Amino acid sequence: MNLRKLVCPYDTSLIRSFSRREIAVRVDSPLLVRDAADVVRALGNNLICVILDSTKPLDAAPLQNEWKGVPLALVTASVGKFREVVKKLPLLRELNIRVCLPASNENIRDVRILSSAGVPSTIMINGPEVDWDALSDLMTYSLFGRIPHAPIGPFDYIVHHYDSAPHLCWGAAFFEDPQQFFHIDNKRNVALSREELLAEKFIGCIDEVEKAGSREIENMTDAWKRVFTEKSTCATCAGFKLCLGIITPKNGQAKRCSAFFSEMLEALEDLRLMREKALAEQKTWRL
Repeated sequence: MNLRKLVCPYDTSLIRSFSRREIAVRVDSPLLVRDAADVVRALGNNLICVILDSTKPLDAAPLQNEWKGVPLALVTASVGKFREVVKKLPLLRELNIRVCLPASNENIRDVRILSSAGVPSTIMINGPEVDWDALSDLMTYSLFGRIPHAPIGPFDYIVHHYDSAPHLCWGAAFFEDPQQFFHIDNKRNVALSREELLAEKFIGCIDEVEKAGSREIENMTDAWKRVFTEKSTCATCAGFKLCLGIITPKNGQAKRCSAFFSEMLEALEDLRLMREKALAEQKTWRL
């Protein structure tokens, strides 16, 4: 059985109870970033990253030199004032950091600026209240922009993992994929998402869940399949292969989100054809 990656709080006793697990450890203070990373590694686990839930916008985040060498997801509500962010750019470019922002119109705009300044970022798309046209423009810039820029998630995640498989859960770009991640609290209770963890909607203790076996776990985590057994607009959506029903259409109206994911599928196919053409035109031999 493939063990899920874990998203857990910074709790030494909890982390010590695991061995050789892939862990993204969550902290709520900048002062804990380095300690959390060191503890995960020292206790025999593999560090995916430290997730810092910041109460401050990026312009006011107290970035630290000691974070160098620590893979970091900085989750914040906004970028803030760019004139202040500019002062932080040299350190931001040196850190192994990805700035994660909710998909507001302001953040969709600011992520593009961050990317052009060389700072990797991710737009967290987790609801129907999204300006799909603005998001489409950002997707196009991320995939086809000719000027060098830093990666933008979830688009870079999708490009690197998309193939002819039946489906792709791009929520993994921000740890929201029950096929890959379990969210656990300090009592070892398992939730299938951050939202369900905060709401204490647990599926059981991790020892019990993993002891149940792979088939039982798959039944719990393959919620997207229920779209086909229920009367859902998503079941006939051309973009379902990417969305998987994660974005519940507002009032059952899926026209705008469907158009976005369908457009992205076309863009991915265009990228594939461009790469095949580039390889065919290469004159130098290759292995």
